[in-house]
Amino acid sequence: MKEYYKDYKLIPKKLPNGKVKKVAVYVGKYYICELDEIKLRKFKLYFFTLVLCSGATAIGLGFINNPGSRIMYVALPYVSLFLPLVFGFLGTIRFMTSGNILEQAAYDKSKKRIYRSTVWQIILSGLAFVGDIIFIIIEKDKEILRKEAVFTAGMLLILVINIVFLKLQREVDYQVKDPNCNR
Repeated sequence: MKEYYKDYKLIPKKLPNGKVKKVAVYVGKYYICELDEIKLRKFKLYFFTLVLCSGATAIGLGFINNPGSRIMYVALPYVSLFLPLVFGFLGTIRFMTSGNILEQAAYDKSKKRIYRSTVWQIILSGLAFVGDIIFIIIEKDKEILRKEAVFTAGMLLILVINIVFLKLQREVDYQVKDPNCNR
């Protein structure tokens, strides 16, 4: 948490035994959600469902064992997709456990992390989708068409899920409250 050291201030506090101890007090920005508690809870459930669907689809596509998954321009974006999936899952768990008011570190590790991982999932699933389409066009083998079609449809599903997820994220808006603006 070295990057957030400016958000804390050490203040001396006198203990009952007479000793003085320095205590860290948060003085950084607060992010306050504009949604009421019931709507926010509903969005948290939507976020979790979409992350699980995206992850389950990606994992399920790995069990197809299609010939296109052995080609670098299909396999590399597909395998790279798992890193943003994990970060998206971690960010969503953090978002689900947080309240209406977030400190800077919590905002970065939940809302920003979810957003960035969703954008990367869109990019990587789009690349794998296009790569698999190119592979289908180049191969022209009727036997592999069914497995490749399932893989392509799965990548398209991940792409659509994350586009919907990105639109939902824009509905959960936070206002910044800077405690230093009153000084």
